[in-house]
Amino acid sequence: MEYTAPRLEWFRKDRTPPMPYRLTASDKDLTRALRRIARQQIDRAIAAIDAETGETLAETIHDVRKRAKKLRGLLRLVRPALPAYAKENATLRDAARRLSALRDRGALIEAYDRLLDHYADDTARAPFASLRGALTRDQNQIAADPATFDELSRFRDRLLRVRDRTAAWRLTEKDRRAIALGVAKTYGRAVIASGAAGHAPDAAALHEWRKRAKYHRYHVSLMAPVWPAELENRLVLVKRLEDILGEHRDLTLLSAAASDMSRPLDISARATFTGFAERRQAEIIAEAGPLSGRLFAESPEALTDRWTAWHKLWRRETA
Repeated sequence: MEYTAPRLEWFRKDRTPPMPYRLTASDKDLTRALRRIARQQIDRAIAAIDAETGETLAETIHDVRKRAKKLRGLLRLVRPALPAYAKENATLRDAARRLSALRDRGALIEAYDRLLDHYADDTARAPFASLRGALTRDQNQIAADPATFDELSRFRDRLLRVRDRTAAWRLTEKDRRAIALGVAKTYGRAVIASGAAGHAPDAAALHEWRKRAKYHRYHVSLMAPVWPAELENRLVLVKRLEDILGEHRDLTLLSAAASDMSRPLDISARATFTGFAERRQAEIIAEAGPLSGRLFAESPEALTDRWTAWHKLWRRETA
């Protein structure tokens, strides 16, 4: 019998979904929480795919790729204690990667608009409009390609296979130990990436910095109920860091696209545009450095000890 995702009336209506990307007191143990959250994300992705009409393809692909990343973040919370991690992570990573072309073009258009909004008092848009036009034509061409829809269908099939396997997921460690191992590994990598980017902020270091911040954000979100007063504020800060580092990356790609497309045709206008991009990137690094320094100043051992102690108290209080 073919699987059909539950009907989600809130989809595309900016309503708050009923089950958040969080641990909840109703989860009897971490294994059940892991399965519940994974199935929730998969069901939401499938609902988005099934609701796709072609008019919102870029939005749909953005949504389902986001679900895949959140699933990978969830798995990383218990990575060292989950034997299924390697297989499931590779499945989700490879499936999402095959949908990246359309999303990447959409991200460049968003970066273009955001950049010119940021410097609206310093420049007019008209001299750079041909670049946006070229990016939009590329996006529309990819969206119209039947291969894009085929990849989306294959993505759905892979999600269903992952969903089927969630019933067999088992942890090799007790809950607190599993969390400690996963959080320490992911946060520790974020600490290293933050330090490396601070010393040599090249493209590879910046990509790693953003990626590790993203996975830490997923863990902050998942663990937020154990001490909301502390972790909800941290969630805001790490989301800000992730967002501006993503903006920095998109601006690098946008400048490269302007060069590859020779847009704007006027070389002077093109130089002005890339100059705005570089100026904004410098502003981002100036903000990201101190923010990241505060977020990742603590040792992995100290942060893990605090979080697991909070988790123990939370489970006791909500039992």
